[in-house]
Amino acid sequence: MANQSKFPTSLIVGAAVVLAATAYLVLPTLGGGPDVDMSEAAVQERIKPIGTVATTAQPANTTPAKPEPGKVAEPAALAASAAPGATAASTARSGEDIFNSFCTACHSTGAAGAPKVGDKEAWAPFIATGMDTMLEIAIKGKNAMPPRGTCADCSDDELKSAIEYMVSKSQ
Repeated sequence: MANQSKFPTSLIVGAAVVLAATAYLVLPTLGGGPDVDMSEAAVQERIKPIGTVATTAQPANTTPAKPEPGKVAEPAALAASAAPGATAASTARSGEDIFNSFCTACHSTGAAGAPKVGDKEAWAPFIATGMDTMLEIAIKGKNAMPPRGTCADCSDDELKSAIEYMVSKSQ
């Protein structure tokens, strides 16, 4: 009986020895070892991003600058393209285009209390405040309306033209 109690223990010890020997032989080949370059430049090269993400639509007549293969675009170039109002005046979208792309979801349905386009009674108090006040509301947001009314890349002039479009349909 003494022999039976040693069998499981020796089996466990044997498996542990085999596992340790395998780890000793295999692990150095998996991830480096002493010949891996750990200089700052080598580490940065291994962990650099493989690409960039543009978060705003590019104007139709421009092509975004593409970094050389293996290089990341400069942050300043990305920031300039993502800034609100960065769209060039020559590519400005019409008020109707802005309305159809960004404003229609709320201003055609009255969602969250937005005045519906064409509802003269709902628009009258806003029209009475004047264009400057309506533009300020569009830029800063009000109640459920987010700043810039979901059009983060609209210039102030584009927002104004969208307001003018809605007002023209609501007087």
